[in-house]
Amino acid sequence: MFGSLATRAGTAFGASDAAAAPSGQPLELRHADSYRRLAEIFHEVLSEQDRDSLLERIAATLADLVPYDALVIYGADEARRELAPVFARSDDYLEEIFRSRPLFGQGITGWAVEHRLPVLANRAHLDPRVEILPGTPPDPEALIAVPLVTRGSVLGCLNIYRLGEHGHFADDEFELAKRFADAAGLALDNAQTRARLEHEAQTDSLTGLYNHRYFHERLRSELIRASRTGDTVAVLMLDLDDFKRVNDVHGHGCGDQLLIGVAEMTKDAVRGSDVVCRLGGEEFGVIMTSCGAGDAVGLAGRLKERLAGTEFEAVGRITVSIGIALGREHAMNPRELVACADEAMLTAKARGKNKVVLYDERLTTESPGRAAGRRDVRSIAHLRMLQSLSIKLNRLNDVHEIGMAIANELRVLVDYHNCRVYLREGEDLVPIAFRGCGCSDCEKGLGALECKVGQGVTGRAAETGASILVRNGLECDFALRVPDTAEIEESLLAVPLLSGTRTTGVLVMAQLGSGSFDVDDVQLLEVLAGHASVALEKARQFQQTRREADEAKDLLCFSDALLGLGEVEEIARESVRAFSRLLDASEVSLYLRSRGKARCVARYGELRLHKAEELVAPLVEVNGYVSLRPGGPGDHFDAKRLKLLDELVGRSSVALARASR
Repeated sequence: MFGSLATRAGTAFGASDAAAAPSGQPLELRHADSYRRLAEIFHEVLSEQDRDSLLERIAATLADLVPYDALVIYGADEARRELAPVFARSDDYLEEIFRSRPLFGQGITGWAVEHRLPVLANRAHLDPRVEILPGTPPDPEALIAVPLVTRGSVLGCLNIYRLGEHGHFADDEFELAKRFADAAGLALDNAQTRARLEHEAQTDSLTGLYNHRYFHERLRSELIRASRTGDTVAVLMLDLDDFKRVNDVHGHGCGDQLLIGVAEMTKDAVRGSDVVCRLGGEEFGVIMTSCGAGDAVGLAGRLKERLAGTEFEAVGRITVSIGIALGREHAMNPRELVACADEAMLTAKARGKNKVVLYDERLTTESPGRAAGRRDVRSIAHLRMLQSLSIKLNRLNDVHEIGMAIANELRVLVDYHNCRVYLREGEDLVPIAFRGCGCSDCEKGLGALECKVGQGVTGRAAETGASILVRNGLECDFALRVPDTAEIEESLLAVPLLSGTRTTGVLVMAQLGSGSFDVDDVQLLEVLAGHASVALEKARQFQQTRREADEAKDLLCFSDALLGLGEVEEIARESVRAFSRLLDASEVSLYLRSRGKARCVARYGELRLHKAEELVAPLVEVNGYVSLRPGGPGDHFDAKRLKLLDELVGRSSVALARASR
């Protein structure tokens, strides 16, 4: 059998004992509770994306439905007709389980997969289909084996065990396990499909190497790690010499074969921890972690010699120019580090090709005008971006959309770690847009970024109305760290959004490393802030006008609804429903007093254990009041909602007085 999984005397959990144990519930209600829980678990399991996390979730949630002593999930290879354990929970014999490779049709598990039928074997050790797992004793046990079948394909098998002479599964538990396996199979299929699509999105279809997109994402994450730990990162930019001649003389087919050969040779030459990517055309990139200049130059030299000494079929020998740049030493953000490595690679080309060059700031002197040319190109790109963005902003009337448009457009030219846009509301600076790099710190999102005027770099820019460029946040006296984020070297740039002399918001960018922003970045953001402040003020006014129009419409509809009602109770019920909807209140109650006692005439909403602060509004025309609680714990009614409440209470009070007369 695949297999007897424990040698304990007695039973860890027996289904027969569980079924017989008094529960205080009729059997039908226990079944209903189980299926209700199963429906909840379906959503939990199907929402999991990572395969390893999904397997853990399957094991944990199935234990709530059908308690077990051991669980094994097998993956299926239909081409080889073989099963391999991908996850197991057991106190014993885990090594033996993971060494096993049952075939389709072999043992109870193989039989279930071969016939695509679930099996309940309460005396599994006596079942004629049983095969003992090598290295384990034939102890008594009960087994449920359910094949995981999705879209006509077998993904694997789900096995759960109860051990000992009294191990037993009830029929209703077998039904629950089968239904759960349906959800587990679908979730596994979704996770595998998602993983395959993500892999395809990150890899180059010709060489199988990671692509340009993955290169920059991985480099960013490695630089974040290096900044936190004080480690080093090296980047190698490789460009095949005279590759155009290969395509022109031998054809693109031979060129593709050459690229595949170079990719394989590069993968073989690097360490297991290094990342090799094809960046496009004949250009490759290598990310080397925990690597100094000597190691990077040594690897580049070996790779150059190996390529130069290899005869490629139909093409002959090929040479490569390699540029190297080091994180922390040359740059600490991906854009600048790649630019340094690219500069070194171009220098290798200029020196006659087939060379390895380590970046040095003096390299620009070998190409007079190159640095100035790059700056001119950057300025032109800035102007084009600002022109296209100003047109886009003029079309938007939502402050959040405007904020995200600014963050997205900036990402094209400025390689930031995160960017956020704030609006000023009194003394509060409220973030309306945030874009980060996807790391755990950035995932904290907008909620962790609110601050006050005068507080931190953002608040200081709002208070002074002047741009602030911070070379390193760790060395800035007034910089504040977002709670629960790592202390890392980070450059900050905060530019106020001005309407005349009044500060209406702040635009903030952060980048890893010290000194990552320059004067050009400050000037770009200041010009952009001028466009943004105009667009945001226009959007604010538009939203305010629309909100007032919506409120007027809601009040009119509320008044019309009350006019059609003649009974006090009807008016009270309509009032509390309207108050809850229009004021975003979690609980609303309407009380009328009679003979000195207050009677609740109507109530709407949920009763909460942790109640927010209660607000009481008197009904002037009748002897009564309305009690309201805001939508969440700790929430409050702002000035706008209080003003709307006065209007609603007044109209409700008049209608109640009319009905009572």
